[in-house]
Amino acid sequence: MHQQLTSLSDKELISRTRKQKDREAEGVLMDRYSHLLVAITLPQLQKNPSLDPNIVFPTLLQRLSASLRTQSIYKANEWILHMQRGYLNNQDKATPFYPSREARDLLHIENKVDRASTNTIDRQEIIVRLEQALQRLAPEEKKLLDEFYVEQKSFSELAAAKGWNRDKVRNQLKAAKAKLAKLFINQAYVK
Repeated sequence: MHQQLTSLSDKELISRTRKQKDREAEGVLMDRYSHLLVAITLPQLQKNPSLDPNIVFPTLLQRLSASLRTQSIYKANEWILHMQRGYLNNQDKATPFYPSREARDLLHIENKVDRASTNTIDRQEIIVRLEQALQRLAPEEKKLLDEFYVEQKSFSELAAAKGWNRDKVRNQLKAAKAKLAKLFINQAYVK
């Protein structure tokens, strides 16, 4: 089972932990990010010799475990950083994780898309909003997204056709997706 869980995304592991109370999924997620926790905490421990690593690390892991089951988490790295900073700044208070506005908006969109898979009305609304957002993109951004997602061209094919290198294709695609997401999100506030 552990092998199967390691191939799951963070989102799926978080979902399994929260909904199914799957401790093994929680362990895989903690294992995946333990190096990050150590990397961001060690410099703080060196600055403040009064902090005992034998107390800090278990306490952080307990807080992370508890918040994993009770809080909405979009990006695991943001969540870990926030929990670590909260603990080191005020060890007596359990500071909840509040994702950034952008992360919350993206999480909201992902949840809406998940619901749309079983709800025809939500699906139609998303299709209309996505088409409206696509119309507001620059033609070259729209074409790039269309070639990559609809025509399923690879980075190499896109790079060869446009005379770019793969990194430029990746960066342009990332920028176009971010702009599309922002346009999609902003439509929700216009309603």
